[in-house]
Amino acid sequence: MKTVIIGGSATGMGVAAKLKRLNEQNEIVVIQDKDYVSLGACGIPYYIGHNFENPETLIARKIEKFEESQISVISNSKVNKIDFENKKVIFEESQISYDNLVIAVGAKPITPEIKNIDAKNIFTVNSKEDAIEIRKTINDDSNVLIIGSGLIGLEMVENIKHSTAAKISIIEKADRVLKNLFDEEFSELVEKEILNQEIELFKNNEVIEFVKDNNGKVTGAKTINGEIIKCDVVILSIGVIPNTSFLRDTDLELENNGAIKINEYCETNIPNVYAGGDCCSSLSYLYKNTRTFYLATVANKQAKIIANNVNKNKSSKFVGALGTTIIRFFDLELARTGENRMFIDMNSIETKEVLIKDKDHTNYVTGQEDIWLKVIIDVKTKEIINVQMIGKNKSVLRIYGLVGLIWSRSKVDETLEQIDLPYSPPFSRTTDIIHIALSKLI
Repeated sequence: MKTVIIGGSATGMGVAAKLKRLNEQNEIVVIQDKDYVSLGACGIPYYIGHNFENPETLIARKIEKFEESQISVISNSKVNKIDFENKKVIFEESQISYDNLVIAVGAKPITPEIKNIDAKNIFTVNSKEDAIEIRKTINDDSNVLIIGSGLIGLEMVENIKHSTAAKISIIEKADRVLKNLFDEEFSELVEKEILNQEIELFKNNEVIEFVKDNNGKVTGAKTINGEIIKCDVVILSIGVIPNTSFLRDTDLELENNGAIKINEYCETNIPNVYAGGDCCSSLSYLYKNTRTFYLATVANKQAKIIANNVNKNKSSKFVGALGTTIIRFFDLELARTGENRMFIDMNSIETKEVLIKDKDHTNYVTGQEDIWLKVIIDVKTKEIINVQMIGKNKSVLRIYGLVGLIWSRSKVDETLEQIDLPYSPPFSRTTDIIHIALSKLI
């Protein structure tokens, strides 16, 4: 049995490794558009922030190691077309046949149509090459403009601030930061920290043109409000879209955003063709709606599901995801899980919610800090459908327990109110913030 995998990141290489473990006789070929595989792209901001020195640390496993396991990797090759009828993948000047095909091409950064966006020193955050160039370019005298205030944008801000004396500005099209993930109360706390760090934040604003000098290097960004933001380095962190443009006008079914439609077995509408990771839409755990998660955790789980089903048809199901996310922003730590506000409002789900501000541990121990917790339940099911937290000193790791409550579909009632959480002065208070929230929801 010959399996061809398009894409050499988390899903693709995860499928390859698992398939080989399941059956050493499986013939596996990976087609990758770069000269490396298994890039830990989530580490890019931390390389730029000088948390480690060697960019090769971003590579979880080298091509040579896969080839030692008899997994063939065709590198520096971009797939141009798939002939689904004849089971052939066409790339560069070659083609290869398959019995099973796995599409794991991931997502690509959104590059907006802005005048002079081709200027020098305008970067995306997507590849090892991006990481090396950004780190080499930014210095203490740089004026860095971050476009977008989502997770990647804020991670870039933190790491550039920690590693250089560069002046940093953020421009955000929405009326607040992290709008797609957190409610307003949490955005306000993050924005306060942005100001505390002496970072200029432009909200309800966007770049319409980049200014460049005679050498083609960016020197400024003209906004829709008319001002020109001085910058010699620009980081595009607006978001990503599925990297599936080569699949349009084929028989493969895609969502409106280009994500590949898959079922619970990670099968597409075409027999023997599977997809997973950032290039596809996936089931949401709670309401079984489809979403594109763009999360490495989801990609890794789907790699296992795909490999199991290629090895033995329909033997493994992907049950869904919650979109659980955690981020550090200077001293602040944020975590969230569950359906977002937009989905809740669009589907007119009747909810009850509580927002609690408390302390993360007792005043017997130094370093006591504020912690905020929002819990939203579905009134009809009495199940938790959204949790948001912000705090310091890893206090938001309570999210692990709350994810467990959501995953098990626990009812918010008097029994759950008495959940036996641990207590010790350095870690919590006798009545933890989780207990307080549950008490107010029953």
